[in-house]
Amino acid sequence: MEKLLERSGCCESGINPRAVYDFVSRCEREGLGIDSFMLIKGGKVVAEGYHKPYGPLTPHVEFSLSKSIVSLALGFAVSEGIVSLDDSICKFFPEYGKEALNKRITLRHLVTMTAGKMIGMAAERVQKDWIKLFFDTVPIAPPGKLFLYVNDNFYLLSAALSRAAGRTLTEYLYPRLFEPLGIEKPFWETEQYGYAAGGWGLYLPIESLAKIMICCSQKGVYEGRQVIPADYLAEATKYQVPTVKHGQIDVTKGYGYGFWRTSVPDSYRAYGLYGQLGYVFENNDTVFVMNSGIARDMHLSAAIDDMFKTLWDEPEKEYESKLRGLTASLGDKDNVPSRPRNTELEEKYDGVTFGTSSSKFASMLSVTMSTVFNEPTGRIDRMTLHRGEGGRLGLYWREGEFDNRIELGMDGEYAVSEVRYGQLVLHACAKAVWVNSYVLRVVVRMLETPLSRVLEFDFTDEGHVRVRNDSFPNLGDLAVYYVDFSGFPLPKALDKLLAKGIVPAILLFGEPTFRLKRVGS
Repeated sequence: MEKLLERSGCCESGINPRAVYDFVSRCEREGLGIDSFMLIKGGKVVAEGYHKPYGPLTPHVEFSLSKSIVSLALGFAVSEGIVSLDDSICKFFPEYGKEALNKRITLRHLVTMTAGKMIGMAAERVQKDWIKLFFDTVPIAPPGKLFLYVNDNFYLLSAALSRAAGRTLTEYLYPRLFEPLGIEKPFWETEQYGYAAGGWGLYLPIESLAKIMICCSQKGVYEGRQVIPADYLAEATKYQVPTVKHGQIDVTKGYGYGFWRTSVPDSYRAYGLYGQLGYVFENNDTVFVMNSGIARDMHLSAAIDDMFKTLWDEPEKEYESKLRGLTASLGDKDNVPSRPRNTELEEKYDGVTFGTSSSKFASMLSVTMSTVFNEPTGRIDRMTLHRGEGGRLGLYWREGEFDNRIELGMDGEYAVSEVRYGQLVLHACAKAVWVNSYVLRVVVRMLETPLSRVLEFDFTDEGHVRVRNDSFPNLGDLAVYYVDFSGFPLPKALDKLLAKGIVPAILLFGEPTFRLKRVGS
């Protein structure tokens, strides 16, 4: 079991609890997606909060925040002399294309997102050679000339470090970073050759993320020991290259080596999709970490910025207990009430298998996970409801190569089941409720992610059951996010067209309404 950080109070640590109270209240009021958060001052947790089913030791996918951890791995490798920031990528991959521009791309270009190649998230990666994909991509700018936010830069950096170190990235980092901080060896998604995805795919409990950011805030020192090389960390977290001129404010302030400068003075952050965050405030001995699920996280960034305007003001002591009460009252992420069950229909369809056909993009996984997943998913072709011992209701489905069966909580509480997608073993926290006599709503939240799937089984036509399919985030959320993040936010008219015209058409393929036909029992 991972050793927990020391806890303290806001007031005794010089933190104004009202600022945190107002922030959490705003997040709840405006739906800003908190899964979990911690505020740390002087190495002690002074405020924290969790929505069930998340907790301080729940592994949580960090999406692009993973890049900051790859950067730290680069820092260890540089300090040990096994790589140099100015090494050409061809040094590590001599069997791939040695065209002039490939020779000129260095590790420094990868870690600052200035390699000059644009490889989209939609690039086909299943059972493909990702290194070859990078080398074969035609550059759109010379190395070092243009910031292009491309996940594959950090995948290639991960693979280069693994080759240089002679071991996986996780194995290399464990004795250098994770073990000294008291962090259990984490899971990191890999491609078919065993290289960590790098730009994404790391799973960390928020307690572990907090320890890493605390170490960064202390110039690489943790509990009196120099863990992260101080000289490299100072370079990694300062402004190195300009980013974009428009878009989310905290992606316009410059980039270091896998870390972003922010709009709050004297601060930087590690950052991942949908609000996976680690802030360091250099002059205030303060760290803020958060796992969340929000599609347009510029609203979350604005709330965080407002919190830090008054965070170090004179503490308003009466808010200490108010804050504790508020964080203790955070409920479930999914509000699914307990209602009477339709046992007649449950028994009627117990064990009945319904078949369907769907595109390869239709998965119980969220579109964000399935977009970059390295093993085939999708093509849901059958579903079965089943009643177990004591009337417990469950759902079986088959998609692609995977068969999964989960239990559904029918009393307003999550039922937890293990599901498997190749190398991924996730925990489905599921609830279900009869919203009326003929419609059963099922909510499936993958515990290690901020993502959820909603299925509504409509039994009005007994011969052809319809299943309405939705998720958070859906394909539209993902599309809008990338447009905003790219620095080229759409005008309102085009934004509306994307949301109301283009996205619904795309969802027909990725998140269709299933029309199920009885095929057996």
